[in-house]
Amino acid sequence: MTDTATTDRFVIEVSQVGTVDHIVDLEADSANRSPYTSRQDLPGEKLCDRSTRSPASEYITLRDYANWKGFDKRAFEGDAPDEVCSYCWTAVVEHAERGEQHERDGVGERIGTVGYRLRWKQKGRAHEEWYDIVVRPETTITELDRLVCRFTTLDDLHLRMYGLEDEYMDSTLNVIPDHQFTAVNDPAYTTASEMTVSDIAERATLWEGDRLSMVCDFGTPSRYYCIVKEVYDPEEIENLLEKRDPFAATETAAIIDEKRPQQ
Repeated sequence: MTDTATTDRFVIEVSQVGTVDHIVDLEADSANRSPYTSRQDLPGEKLCDRSTRSPASEYITLRDYANWKGFDKRAFEGDAPDEVCSYCWTAVVEHAERGEQHERDGVGERIGTVGYRLRWKQKGRAHEEWYDIVVRPETTITELDRLVCRFTTLDDLHLRMYGLEDEYMDSTLNVIPDHQFTAVNDPAYTTASEMTVSDIAERATLWEGDRLSMVCDFGTPSRYYCIVKEVYDPEEIENLLEKRDPFAATETAAIIDEKRPQQ
């Protein structure tokens, strides 16, 4: 299941903190984090949030770690050894399985050319309320933000920022609305009109089951996220929108379904 590229990418972070060692993704981009992040500038990203990281940690491959600890794991598969965090281990196994499935489905050839149904929710209210936004590859985050703001009733008094998965304040995209960029005036951020769904898809290999995140108000954050519910080829999007009467739409995106709280 786990090839050399995976075992080189995911390494064991040997630390004196905690009772087990954790796993770090060395390819995760830590250079473009928001200045509001609380994490230290350490290599890559740890795959769980169940311990703090130490600058004194060492990073070694699974093979070297197994030789040191005396167990027979040479690949990220099956159950985690007792010495390694099971949450981190599961994350690597799921990454490998997802990569294998993507290869079987030819995902690499389709990324950047497909659209998505994104089910947006507010963290803590996921079962009460959600909204499905269909986006095309060329949809900008400005257009997506416009539709997200329709159902969240977010105002422009507080900064909001888009990211991958569950990044929120630790966004590696650092995408903010254009009109808020002038207030921040920081080159570490990217304006929403400069980034498209296709850009994010190619960066994150965005596919069914993956997530994006959005945080509003950096002082007292409200967290929103979406799950990729469907993947559409361009003609499928056109057919879908012809059959549906969107609740709201931009030139390239539309809210096509929703669940609202009962009054």
